[in-house]
Amino acid sequence: PIIFCEGDNDTFPLWYNQDTEEVRRDVRICNLSYAQTDWYIYQQQCPLYDAPGLPISWDQNQYQEGKNEYVAVRPELKKQIEALYQKHPEEARDSFGNDPYEIKNILKYWVFAEKQEFHVIPTDTINIYIDKDAVLRSGMMLPEAIRHLKGEELRDAIPDKLSISLKNIRLLTKVDLLMLEILANCNWERPLYMAISVGNSSKLKFDDYFVQEGLAFRFTPFNYKEWGDVEEGNGYAIDTEKLYENVMNRYKYGGLDTPGLYLDETTLRICYSHRRLFAQLAKELVKQGDDIRARKVLEYAGQAIPAYNVPEVYESGSYDIATAYASIGETQKATDLLNHLIAESENYIDWAFSLGDNRIGMVQQDCLYRFWQWNQCNELLKSMDKERYEQSNQQFEKKYMRFTQLMNYHN
Repeated sequence: PIIFCEGDNDTFPLWYNQDTEEVRRDVRICNLSYAQTDWYIYQQQCPLYDAPGLPISWDQNQYQEGKNEYVAVRPELKKQIEALYQKHPEEARDSFGNDPYEIKNILKYWVFAEKQEFHVIPTDTINIYIDKDAVLRSGMMLPEAIRHLKGEELRDAIPDKLSISLKNIRLLTKVDLLMLEILANCNWERPLYMAISVGNSSKLKFDDYFVQEGLAFRFTPFNYKEWGDVEEGNGYAIDTEKLYENVMNRYKYGGLDTPGLYLDETTLRICYSHRRLFAQLAKELVKQGDDIRARKVLEYAGQAIPAYNVPEVYESGSYDIATAYASIGETQKATDLLNHLIAESENYIDWAFSLGDNRIGMVQQDCLYRFWQWNQCNELLKSMDKERYEQSNQQFEKKYMRFTQLMNYHN
């Protein structure tokens, strides 16, 4: 397998695990921040431990510093290319391949062409062809709509190609092109993952093709949003079986349940990611009608990542855990958690008021965020405890009115 990382906190622990603990030396780790440099690309082409090098076909002259750092996206050239394929198909195929928009042909005939004027991306849609048999052997999660199919019927349902949209993208970086070529050359035989910590800027527009199996997204040839597995604005497709196995049986939580443990801000953020993972899994299991396993996930989350060491705050997935508890009928646990989150927001807002009328403007955006959190909790509380909701909402409206009056005065 290959996993793309980006920063220090998601890469160095993996390097340590491989180098010192000799864990999963068959996995190739690629830090995208370093992949901008020629020396690192050369290293990535070489085997390491039990993992072969990355499938990068570029020679050193093509990725040396200053070469192909940025390549312009020129979709207006498509009309000329398509006209050539219509009028002179044989000449066009000799010049640009059977599909001029396939990533391998774009690199060969355009980006790496001898003529400088060809050093562009002549399309806003890049194609990667799919080995359907490799997909079926891979064990990746298939869209729900085709999971019941068998044999040739299932094979035919798999798309022939993956089309990556470059709409509104003016430039591709060297790293972008490397990722696209690696994806094409892996050919769905070699599993390819993206750490969940990688920022959106490093993903091109792969998000809809990701399936979450744990703390990493797996690249697939399926646009899960188009297949109906993911609702608009609702995150990523989740392989509940693999994710359940990972968080419940395989992951080790490093003694987070040790009383009195000190966790700094950076470590807490990582712990929040793990708690959010539990929350995502529980909500997905509830959606599938599997309340029994959802309850197990929620209970284990409280044991493995306890509130006495990792505070229950909105950003840590605690609101989603409350939502999941409410969905399986555990209204008291949901209400207790919501009350805690409401108190967190209210305490912050009270602190902001204590700054005085002249200084509260410095934390205006933070206050608005806390009011939003408070309102979210109120909306969920409304369906479970009407009396508590009315009490909380009354306080919310009173303090929000005071806040808006202060902001209007300052503006």
